[in-house]
Amino acid sequence: MDIRSLPRLERSADHARLIVDDEPFLCIGGELHNSSSSDRRYMAPLWEKIAATNANSVIATVAWDQVEPEEGLFDFSVVDGLLEDARTAGLRLVIIWFGAFKNASSTYAPSWVRRDTARFPRADRGAEPMRTPFSYKGSMPRPTLSVFSNDLFEADKAAYCRLMKHLVEADPQHTVIMVQVENEVGLLGAGRDRSAAALAVWNSPVPEVLRKALANDQGTFDPSLADVLRPIVTSEASWEAHFGDGNPVADEVFMACAFAGYVGGLAAAGKEILGIPAYANAWIGPQPGQELPGNYPSGGPTARVLPVWQAVAPSLDFLAPDIYVPNSADIMEQYASPGNPLFIPEARFRAGDAFLAVGRFGGFGYHVFGLEDARPGNQYGEACRAILSLTRDIVDAQRDGRIFGFALEQDDDGVDAGFGGITVSIRNAAKLYTAMLLDAGVVLPPPPELPGETEGAAHGHTPGDNRPFGLVIQLGPLEFLVVGQGALFDFHQADSALEVDSVLELRLTPEGWEEGRLLNGDERLQVLQSDRISASRIRLLSIGQD
Repeated sequence: MDIRSLPRLERSADHARLIVDDEPFLCIGGELHNSSSSDRRYMAPLWEKIAATNANSVIATVAWDQVEPEEGLFDFSVVDGLLEDARTAGLRLVIIWFGAFKNASSTYAPSWVRRDTARFPRADRGAEPMRTPFSYKGSMPRPTLSVFSNDLFEADKAAYCRLMKHLVEADPQHTVIMVQVENEVGLLGAGRDRSAAALAVWNSPVPEVLRKALANDQGTFDPSLADVLRPIVTSEASWEAHFGDGNPVADEVFMACAFAGYVGGLAAAGKEILGIPAYANAWIGPQPGQELPGNYPSGGPTARVLPVWQAVAPSLDFLAPDIYVPNSADIMEQYASPGNPLFIPEARFRAGDAFLAVGRFGGFGYHVFGLEDARPGNQYGEACRAILSLTRDIVDAQRDGRIFGFALEQDDDGVDAGFGGITVSIRNAAKLYTAMLLDAGVVLPPPPELPGETEGAAHGHTPGDNRPFGLVIQLGPLEFLVVGQGALFDFHQADSALEVDSVLELRLTPEGWEEGRLLNGDERLQVLQSDRISASRIRLLSIGQD
């Protein structure tokens, strides 16, 4: 196999790009519902609809209980169907391995695993477990296997490696470009596992890899976490000796070491067979209503414990947040760094966040959850088309620091972005128009809600994104490309006056962006349209000052 043809991440000092078929690839699309990919007949009428969303990638699940219903007997027909149908639809796949852990429970582990509690012990949440999210009084318990079981790790690894081997044989085209190992791992209901296997580790020395990471890279650790962990740098004592009982920070780090070792171990074994990028995703926490580890999955790759995961699981190429909270920019900032390129595997249908991810945080992937629910012609699909049509411009601008993404909340006036000596002021057009017309005694009615993004979705109505959002890309010293909706732009330079020389409208066609009208006069107030995604190329004129 030619290693250059494998999908891979190329990294520079402060930038990473995904390479597919030896070309930069922005991975923009969506994730299927958990059960969709388990039945090829169910998916058959959906592939054409998914392709029409303008996505170029789909995240789909492969479940351990389906491919190994009996120990050692494998059936990868569901994988073969996914590969064939995705190729026919012109889409790339990111596979999620639903192995022993999915959303902090073990419902995708095969029956032969869950039945044998002696060989595969359950996690123990203690005498008084916390109330867990998505549960209700009288609900049946969900199985939660102990991550400290070596037998579980070996069985999960064997199945995962067989999947990787099958992809080598069945997918020489590299339809599958990445793998997510497990899903939103961690422990719910308690800060740490108190099973016999877990207690044995709790009473063992803190792992040397964590001690070295804290000693050598303490600046990368959250200060509150580093303060609690600092004693481990100079002592080889056990977790119990250092922290005793009831320290939530120590509990979370303890579980993070365990889950990172488990997931990273699977990733490392799989890469020996098929060396494509592998990552783990996070149920984010803390968040409102989920303040303590155990309210959210304790030990998962949350922002606070990213350095722990990076130290213990170096085989993972990056750690990715699932974003369903409104403060998406804050979450993106927590995960985007030179050592951890931003990729978002699950998110709401919110078109502006895709621009924000690739433009401000250097992201190479953004996916909404439940892509098959997309309404034909929806806003997110137009965002996919707009972004993917600029793939080369975007990835080169990310590398050079010539790009800025924005998504303004309705009450925001605007935001400034610096490009060398030029400052671009990005303004909320609707808010600015309202203020200007109010000065003239004209009161504008509130804008109508945009059409819904989905149809027949299990999670209810999802309106379109009516925020001003988009990208600014510097093409030359005095030339800029702007893409998005609902924003006005002003340009300033300290040592000279700038004025707009020309504004060229761009139109999005099946072949990409092409030149349109030369905008002037009143149309200069509509450089980006308020009700749809549009683009323009702006050239500036510099008027020298004494």
